[in-house]
Amino acid sequence: MANRSAIWLGVLASGTLALGTGCNEAKDTGAVTSRSGGETSRAPAAETLEERNLALVRAVNVIPDGDPVTIWAGDSAAFTGVGYSQATPYREITDNMFRFQIRAGGVDGEALAENRESLDDGGHYTIVALPSAEEGRRTLRVLDDDQKPVPSDKARVRFVNGVPGDSNVDLFVRGRDEPLFDDVKFATEAGWDEFDPIAGTLVVRPDDRNTSLATLPNVKLEGGKSYTFVLAGRPGRKYELVKIEDEVAVK
Repeated sequence: MANRSAIWLGVLASGTLALGTGCNEAKDTGAVTSRSGGETSRAPAAETLEERNLALVRAVNVIPDGDPVTIWAGDSAAFTGVGYSQATPYREITDNMFRFQIRAGGVDGEALAENRESLDDGGHYTIVALPSAEEGRRTLRVLDDDQKPVPSDKARVRFVNGVPGDSNVDLFVRGRDEPLFDDVKFATEAGWDEFDPIAGTLVVRPDDRNTSLATLPNVKLEGGKSYTFVLAGRPGRKYELVKIEDEVAVK
């Protein structure tokens, strides 16, 4: 099946991501309410962050083996104890070039994954800690969340394949013939795409096959909201979908 919407917004463990320049639309973003894993958090409007030269960053850990993850920004631990399949709230970080890393041990430990990232003031970013196809290594992706109000008659959705392997995957709503996203490679983000609101069970399948890798029941994709889904797990083991819901206040 052709890959209609999978796009790269970053690089793998040792690469560099250059964000597009130009007009900064972050100032138009109101306060963000986020929900994941039964927890609700709120982040301030982008305009107040721009005034203080800050960006908002959160982390998601989909590394199925090992202890909770600590993600370093330079020599500071930006996120500590992030458990498997968990997403943190946004936190404020200075808008600067950072070397994000997962390290073996403390500040002087070997970097198991690295991503250099320039953060725009008032911007919103999600760091995804992923397994690696290379034994003993990890992968970091930094996604630009592009938070903004969503039309009330549309749900905005993106999907990240966090499971290494040779098989690309599709994301469906059960009972529908057309996938939301298809042929998504490991460590690749598909989206953002807008869809009519819908409720049902989300199903992840190997590309062009009918077997199910993971399901998430009772999902409501509501108008006016953004949804991030990350496939977590490892081949031969249990798979699951991590869901993050965001709603931006209209200024």
